[in-house]
Amino acid sequence: MPRLSHKATQLLWATLKILIVVLAGYFIYSKLNRSALINLQFQLSEINTSSLYFYIIIILLLTAGNWFFEFKKWQVLVGYFSQLSFRESVQQTLTAHLAGFVTPAKAGDYGAKALYYPKEQRKKILFLNFIGNMYQLLATLVVGFVGLGILALFTSGTAIFFWGLSIFMTLVFYQILPKVLKRFNWSLKGNAWYKIKSFWKAIPKDIKRKTRLYSFIRYAIFAHQFYIILLMLGADIPYVFAMSCITAMYILSSVIPVMQLLDVVVRGGVAVLVFGWYFVPEEIVLSTVLIMWLCNVMLPLLPGTIFLFKNKKRSSSAL
Repeated sequence: MPRLSHKATQLLWATLKILIVVLAGYFIYSKLNRSALINLQFQLSEINTSSLYFYIIIILLLTAGNWFFEFKKWQVLVGYFSQLSFRESVQQTLTAHLAGFVTPAKAGDYGAKALYYPKEQRKKILFLNFIGNMYQLLATLVVGFVGLGILALFTSGTAIFFWGLSIFMTLVFYQILPKVLKRFNWSLKGNAWYKIKSFWKAIPKDIKRKTRLYSFIRYAIFAHQFYIILLMLGADIPYVFAMSCITAMYILSSVIPVMQLLDVVVRGGVAVLVFGWYFVPEEIVLSTVLIMWLCNVMLPLLPGTIFLFKNKKRSSSAL
């Protein structure tokens, strides 16, 4: 296959960057409809000014904490084969966040991070990113099942049955799934199952432990951020019930693979359904989901855009 000239490669990469930013901007504009913003503005105007500033500071600090542990997680994972500074981790993670914003199931996140590394290392990067995402999903599943169990206990009294079934299914999948994958020659990005298993075993336990820890810390941060926003907007719901609804909402919405730009729509619908069990007003739930989306998805897009255009030399050479 003929290789593109240096100028053609630079032009292609610059066009791709502009396309990503334009698409992100268009989707942001289309999803932030006027009625939702007016409703949110009205709710915030009802809050005492000093209390509102206090809540804003806390919410932004939690956003920073959420992304701080995501940066640390990527730094630890790449540390398996290469030293990565915290600044480089920030740059790679935010650039990948921008690319994943306009692709289904954050597929662009994988490709964007891989472009920072030589071709011979990209398979490792793809798999390390996969591990990071799977540990985050693990946190969502584990805590989410607990939340669903608590909801089952207080709504239908079937929590013991639900938790028993969850434990049984976990054990079955833990024992059977690897054999099924091996039997059908399952692969990830062209890598056979046995190669993935070998690579997984080669990763030091300390890296896995830290990645798992950071994933659960991140989950705790944004779950409590959701709860604090509910309180700010005037929701009257006890802590245990609120956290159960939040964790149930995240596990239910996580099974729907959508682009991040549509995440606010899907999560909003699931949140209204779940919090409706405790009669939390729909407008409060939707505004909470919107604020969470603005803080944790939208806000990081700006530095991600800056890093994308600054990453000229490495990106063009990677293509």
